[in-house]
Amino acid sequence: MTLAAKLEDFELTLEHLLMDVFMTEGRRCQVHLLDDRKLELLVQPKLLAKELLDLVASHFNLKEKEYFGIAFTDETGHLNWLQLDRRVLEHDFPKKSGPVVLYFCVRFYIESISYLKDNATIELFFLNAKSCIYKELIDVDSEVVFELASYILQEAKGDFSSNEVVRSDLKKLPALPTQALKEHPSLAYCEDRVIEHYKKLNGQTRGQAIVNYMSIVESLPTYGVHYYAVKDKQGIPWWLGLSYKGIFQYDYHDKVKPRKIFQWRQLENLYFREKKFSVEVHDPRRASVTRRTFGHSGIAVHTWYACPALIKSIWAMAISQHQFYLDRKQSKSKIHAARSLSEIAIDLTETGTLKTSKLANMGSKGKIISGSSGSLLSSGRQRPAGGMPP
Repeated sequence: MTLAAKLEDFELTLEHLLMDVFMTEGRRCQVHLLDDRKLELLVQPKLLAKELLDLVASHFNLKEKEYFGIAFTDETGHLNWLQLDRRVLEHDFPKKSGPVVLYFCVRFYIESISYLKDNATIELFFLNAKSCIYKELIDVDSEVVFELASYILQEAKGDFSSNEVVRSDLKKLPALPTQALKEHPSLAYCEDRVIEHYKKLNGQTRGQAIVNYMSIVESLPTYGVHYYAVKDKQGIPWWLGLSYKGIFQYDYHDKVKPRKIFQWRQLENLYFREKKFSVEVHDPRRASVTRRTFGHSGIAVHTWYACPALIKSIWAMAISQHQFYLDRKQSKSKIHAARSLSEIAIDLTETGTLKTSKLANMGSKGKIISGSSGSLLSSGRQRPAGGMPP
């Protein structure tokens, strides 16, 4: 064996030994943040998901943490959200080598950013919306994509300067999803459409661009909906959509117009067992019949099927979304009056320079931020989020 081969073998052995040590003390995780940075840390066995969320939120000075969550992509391709009252390492992560990949993003959406108190929260909702559009998680007509791309340019670069600069910027910014490009003859055509919109925005401030972008996105039917692929008893595929509004059932080829709508206020119970997820909803039409015949209140049961891991994930998401609905309903009287969008635009413009300088100090985009494992040790627990038992 050559000296180089011996050295390589020694390095591999050392790496495996170090990995064994790490695994006894915790597990390496990589949290992808909404501004493209990555937070690399060693998660201790006792660390709660709530404490990990607190740590991530601290990197944005985020006060309104209740809208956000941390998720991983499970083996079915769906986002599986960490339960805040559970330890991070108790979740069923995919069996893969290397660090566990986690994503920090918006979990609970609301009607409008005007109900958000803090500018940092609005900035993150904006980053989250951009990411969802770019990753094609939201259905958007290509012409709307071009308009949205113009607002991304206005927010990031200011007023239009030249066609050449815009074309260069569009190649660097997450503005044009692949599907929109496929629907048109060429990239140049798509860029020209964006430029047409962009020129009309001359004079808009950064804050106005963000507010206008979010106003368009919030009007899209698929914004704020978490979709899950399921089947009915006959094996016909459907999408279940969970949001702050309720549980919607969609045709598999149409995520826009729901076939069935179950609002949270109608919900009586929800539960899962193995491959089955069921909801019990109050049905007034059914009630009028059952009262006359059997004397029971009108409850209709709707059931969908998927693999056990996905069913459990859907149930956990439904529980948390229902609790979010109840919390908001209970605190409606305490909710501050919505800010005007013009006021928000002014605030975002004024804080934009400060935010940019702060992020520059923390590290450029794509940079890995090391987390201190010592600060992650904790035995504290949080009261579990409310909801209906299985």
